[in-house]
Amino acid sequence: MLNFLKNIGSSITNGLTELDNYAGNFKNLGGLFGGAGALYSAYQQQRNAKKQMDLLKDEFNFNKMLAQRQIDRQNRADDDLYQAFRNSSYYRGV
Repeated sequence: MLNFLKNIGSSITNGLTELDNYAGNFKNLGGLFGGAGALYSAYQQQRNAKKQMDLLKDEFNFNKMLAQRQIDRQNRADDDLYQAFRNSSYYRGV
């Protein structure tokens, strides 16, 4: 019975040693997965940066359009005021 337990113990020890040797073959696999993850993360950051830049461009163009509309509105109001003054009796000197 004691020999049977020793044999089981040595078999477990041998099995763990072989498992450790087998795992040693894949010890660099974690670094490979880590590098792949870092590359994917960098790719996602670059995509997000491009999306953010596109949104900023759209925001800039929208604000530029609004400013131009305001300038056009002011110019039209100035022209209307000038035209009203030209049509008035004050302009003719009456």
